[in-house]
Amino acid sequence: HVITTMDRTTCDVYLKNMKSMFMEMAKDSDLIIFNRSTDETPAATYKRNMRAVNPKAQVVFEKEDGSQLEFEEEMPFDINADVIEISDVDYGIWYIDAMDHPEKYDGKTMRFKAMAYTGGRLPKGYFVPGRMAMTCCADDTAFIGFLCKSAYVDRIKSKQWLTVTAKAHIEKRAEYSGQEGLVLQSTNIKSAEKPEEELVYF
Repeated sequence: HVITTMDRTTCDVYLKNMKSMFMEMAKDSDLIIFNRSTDETPAATYKRNMRAVNPKAQVVFEKEDGSQLEFEEEMPFDINADVIEISDVDYGIWYIDAMDHPEKYDGKTMRFKAMAYTGGRLPKGYFVPGRMAMTCCADDTAFIGFLCKSAYVDRIKSKQWLTVTAKAHIEKRAEYSGQEGLVLQSTNIKSAEKPEEELVYF
């Protein structure tokens, strides 16, 4: 196991000035501990940044006395709405939360803007609506999204921008390395203008 400890009091300086080197340390970690954390620590933001680079990592915040910092992860959208509207800037927050807690979105309908990934090794009748995300620096981007079933896959062009309305459910899929994850069933897809900021940040 790889355990990485980070000093909460100095990590802001490293994140601002040496982000790519800083994130490199997190890439292979199984556990990331931010020590010397306080109630003012922006824990949710740090956790999202770490999970963007390394989705399998467990991220923990420890106070100076060794106790764990408990924090509530507020979502910037209404998770109980009939249709959860995910804005362009909140896509990354939603994606990480849905990776960590797919059960929260099981049976729910969301609407978001995304770029279509089609073909490749995807099963017939599926595409992936997603976004390019900056995991540590401008040179290091990854396409993030969930499998989506649609009767209109043949009409969707690769890299086309779409507004997707879809209902989520949990499935164990080979595409998710045999793990359980969210799979979307589209209820409405329409062409969209690309967002002002194409890259997703965490």
